Amino acid sequence: MKLYPSIPPNLATWAARQPFFLTASAPTHAPHVNVSPKGLAASHLAFLDANTVAYIDRSGSGCETIAHAYENGRLTLMFMSFGTLPRILRLFCNAEVIERGTPRFEEWMARVVQDREGGGMEGARAVIVGRVWEVQTSCGFGVPIVKKEVYERGAEGDDSDEEGGKELSIFQDRHTLDDYWRKRAENGKVEEYQVEKNVTSIDGLPALKAARREAGEVLILAEGRAKLGRAVRERDGILLGVLLSLLVWGFTAVVFGKS
Repeated sequence: MKLYPSIPPNLATWAARQPFFLTASAPTHAPHVNVSPKGLAASHLAFLDANTVAYIDRSGSGCETIAHAYENGRLTLMFMSFGTLPRILRLFCNAEVIERGTPRFEEWMARVVQDREGGGMEGARAVIVGRVWEVQTSCGFGVPIVKKEVYERGAEGDDSDEEGGKELSIFQDRHTLDDYWRKRAENGKVEEYQVEKNVTSIDGLPALKAARREAGEVLILAEGRAKLGRAVRERDGILLGVLLSLLVWGFTAVVFGKS
């Protein structure tokens, strides 16, 4: 295992050529820990500098990553090799959510997409920006390998595993969601879906702000309730605070009482 303070260029190049990646996030106190696979990396993911990565988050039936990012900002991205050279790459990040409809959304969409072609943008609900504070690589020998005979040589005969191998040649993107969101966008039904599915996380945490507004929620009240709920769950901290207050009060009473 190796740790880095930023993303080395060769690892960024390698990760960008993997067919998919995984995101992991968790609430501060609620029980559900979320792991999500993300495809379409070739058009929906971008390494912007040594400590910044961003991806386009498409609408779906869950909204865990966004809810967790709003609550505590913790996010891990993981990439893995299925080629002959094993590797696992984890990016530990502080996450920022830039929702569709906010002033910075189009700018960040353009930064991620750049000049690449990709479908399914109609269903994009946010850009997730990861401020990478630590990078970890490990061997990946526990990850299965694709049989060599399955690999196809690229047009230029480049079969370098060091820069991503031929994983992309043996995976194929699904375009079902591209068509689904295109039709919903044409019918003006994207927001309706988000209101139904993306208002809260599984644990009831506030999630997509646009959906919450559309549902008639008063954001400041919902976020206040969520903060109060987190505070109540900090039982150890509350007890410690009470104990310290009593000790200080008792010490003060003894010292100043004698004087």
